[in-house]
Amino acid sequence: MRSSFDIIAEILDSAKNGAKKTRIMYSCGLSYRFVQKYLDLLLETGLLSLGSSYQTTEKGMGFLQKYQKIDLLLNTRC
Repeated sequence: MRSSFDIIAEILDSAKNGAKKTRIMYSCGLSYRFVQKYLDLLLETGLLSLGSSYQTTEKGMGFLQKYQKIDLLLNTRC
């Protein structure tokens, strides 16, 4: 099961080069209701911006990089 952080990271990754809501919804496997909830949250926190499509902001890219480092640390076996 995915956590909210996993879903946020997937959305930010999907929108790195710009993406419409439908593309994000299908690439992340979310219902319309859930994708709208997360998009609203990410817009409010400044991790996404909205023009002609959703775009990951510089702040969002920073979140994504930190998430990926933590994910790598947690999933690396010693």
